[in-house]
Amino acid sequence: MTAEEIIARLEGDYLERLKWFVLREFRVLPTSKEAREMSDEDIIICGAHMILDKRMCFDTSGFEEGCNGCFDEERFALLSEEKI
Repeated sequence: MTAEEIIARLEGDYLERLKWFVLREFRVLPTSKEAREMSDEDIIICGAHMILDKRMCFDTSGFEEGCNGCFDEERFALLSEEKI
């Protein structure tokens, strides 16, 4: 299979693209144990929550609105990496 064929196949595989988007957001490799244990439903639910979060944080003009100011992105990243 050529690179172009692989790219064309991936472009049409929406679930695989969503999986890549979710895993990339959380800095998890697709070959990791965590990624392999995720079901398609897990991926869809995570993706849906990511979309809902973005909708909450940005109105149509692009300004932040409705975001939780108490949410600490840095602490969340450390917790997700089990560093604290």
